[in-house]
Amino acid sequence: MVNSSAPTRTRDIAAALTLWLPFVAVVVTWLLWINRLPGALPRQWGRDGAVSSTMPTWGMAVVAVVVSLGAAILATYWLRERGAPNRRQVYLGLGLAAGLSSCLWLTTAGITVAAGAAEPKMGAWILLTFAACGYGLLPFLIAQKWVAPATVPELPETTAETTTADPAATWTAVVTSPVMAAIGGLIVLGGAIGIVAQLRDDELASAAAASVMAAAIVVLILLVTLLFVQVRVSVDQRGLRVVSRLLGIRLKQVPLDQVESAFADTVSPLHSGGWGYRLTGGRSAVVMRNGPALVVNLRRGNQFAVTVDHPQAAAALLNALSAANPMAH
Repeated sequence: MVNSSAPTRTRDIAAALTLWLPFVAVVVTWLLWINRLPGALPRQWGRDGAVSSTMPTWGMAVVAVVVSLGAAILATYWLRERGAPNRRQVYLGLGLAAGLSSCLWLTTAGITVAAGAAEPKMGAWILLTFAACGYGLLPFLIAQKWVAPATVPELPETTAETTTADPAATWTAVVTSPVMAAIGGLIVLGGAIGIVAQLRDDELASAAAASVMAAAIVVLILLVTLLFVQVRVSVDQRGLRVVSRLLGIRLKQVPLDQVESAFADTVSPLHSGGWGYRLTGGRSAVVMRNGPALVVNLRRGNQFAVTVDHPQAAAALLNALSAANPMAH
């Protein structure tokens, strides 16, 4: 038996990450150009090509940051499994908003910096702004097309004394953590801002070396974060396995002979100490989000939990396989 109720895939995460790019572009260019921009930027041009109205530079930058950041956060939030049926359409709309707002800033501020004047000519650059409305096509095409998962009957509640199980039976599910995906995006953003800030400092002789070190630290922290963006949870004759789907690293394995019992429960990141791999007393957990979880009591007295949809079926199968395992007695 295979449970594939989680439709979020690597392509969906990649699509969400593309919606962070406009926000990063706005912040980075703002930091690079802040000392070269006038107090006001053109907002409208007349038929003669002259600037007809302006807007404070900080105001235009804030609008671009707020709209693009909002689109990025919503895209990350939409990685939740319940958003899968409409995810691509939502990304199309968010991409339109993020692409238009960021491009208005990039073209207006860019041509102002390039011209070195407070009233530059827009010219054909206006066409780029219209083209930016189609930015949503990028995440729309990257995101996985949603296919309704096959209905899988759940195993009935079982006990070690009364149940036998097919050794070939399996249960799998993929769990995505939008919070960890957002943290990863913020790490990249923070690192990019820090590196740009260092490179802009002419008085820092070792700016390049410091930037390389900062980039290495960001990459290391990002890799740790990516471990928990998406995990695959499986139950079979090997026991319980939790593997990072993006990096392929095994986070936890509980052999059948170590399983005392398994059951479904609810886990909260606030009560578990946060997201990711948590250790609290005699209990360890892989916390991806708030909600249902598979909890396993181990024979050595410890407990392990992993947040996953429909844990009742996983617990039933794990109990049955453990009861049928001669090493467990």
